[in-house]
Amino acid sequence: MSEERDGKRRQRGIFQRHQGCSRKRDCGCSWWIRYADEHGREHREKVGPKALATKVYQKRKNEVQERRFFPERIRRRDVLLADAIKDHLERNASRLRSLKNWQRTGRYWTDAPETRGKTLGQVRTADLERYRERRRQEGMSEASVNRELCFLRTVYRRAVRDGLVERSPVDSRLFYREQNQRVRYLTEDEETRLRAEIGEEHWPLVAVALSTGFRQGNEFRLRWDDVNFDAGVIRARDTKSGEDYSVPMNDDLRTLLAGLPSRRLTMAGKTAYVFPSETLETPLDAKNFYHRVFRRALERAGIADFKWHDLRHTFASRLTMAGVDLRTVQELMGHKSLRMTERYSHLSPAHKREAVQRLVSRAAKAAEGDRTAERTGTRTGTDDEKPLEAADTPARNPMQRRRVDRDEPCWDRTSDPLLKRQMLYRLS
Repeated sequence: MSEERDGKRRQRGIFQRHQGCSRKRDCGCSWWIRYADEHGREHREKVGPKALATKVYQKRKNEVQERRFFPERIRRRDVLLADAIKDHLERNASRLRSLKNWQRTGRYWTDAPETRGKTLGQVRTADLERYRERRRQEGMSEASVNRELCFLRTVYRRAVRDGLVERSPVDSRLFYREQNQRVRYLTEDEETRLRAEIGEEHWPLVAVALSTGFRQGNEFRLRWDDVNFDAGVIRARDTKSGEDYSVPMNDDLRTLLAGLPSRRLTMAGKTAYVFPSETLETPLDAKNFYHRVFRRALERAGIADFKWHDLRHTFASRLTMAGVDLRTVQELMGHKSLRMTERYSHLSPAHKREAVQRLVSRAAKAAEGDRTAERTGTRTGTDDEKPLEAADTPARNPMQRRRVDRDEPCWDRTSDPLLKRQMLYRLS
């Protein structure tokens, strides 16, 4: 080599790779380092100037010796956020229940001015704070902004597992504290007006929601296989909690389902859905029905601030106001924890009144008992205030009986009335 001819010894592990360069010495080509890890595998890195290559080579050797060498971090690619979102959606398309909604959320992050064109490593927490405030100013609720942040957090968690980025910029302090205590239910008068406006053709959809408390997706995807008339239950599949659950059918719901036209079509083998579309091969589109039928019926009926999910709230609210305990309501709603059902506890204050009633003092109860005794003539008091005839009443326990008259039989300590000894009876 040229350096060896000049009397200079080439440093081990550092070399210069010439690519189409006529000069083989002191050219501007980058320097490379070559080293082996603890398993004997060879690694090469393009560094740059020779001085920097010398430092990086020594650093890599120290990392290998101290078992701190991770080659996946060195080869990490700087991936665009848009590509990471696209890859996440493609890898989870079959397990996402509402793929279109998640794709729309992904476009929010892809087209946002705070994150557009940036890589995973270039996105900072400050960018997400600006995004959050902008979305709030546009009229988005705190819960909706939290859902968008949750989606981005999921994308970054997968990127961290894949080794594309070291850490996620989605900090927990970015999320709003949600006040998810809104309970809007349908009154009897509103139900009458809604039924008159929506028509008998579409009313069964609302009636099933009021009688089962199913979410919109579970009801519109309901199949006749999930309706068991023999057992009297109706099952919800692919629920939000991930667990199927069943709700008993009352008489009104049983009659309603038995009279649906789709049941006769199912018996003929034409459809499998309780609420099929016009083609009978797919279920009725929930969003289409909500915007074209349900929302317009609400406007005509003059019912404000009401959503389809509020039919589920109506189901739980009516159960609670009817005196059903919260544990049973939890099972009928398919909630995984009782905390989710406690939002309806204020609708049933009976148990709270009973708890407070226990704080009534004993003195008040005793005074009430004395007033009752005075009205009935059976007043009770201390031993000094007892009637005289009470003292002449013989004691129920023979051991407590003490008679002075020796003409009467007396009891010994055995208190056994079957003992016939002479000392038990004293003859006159």
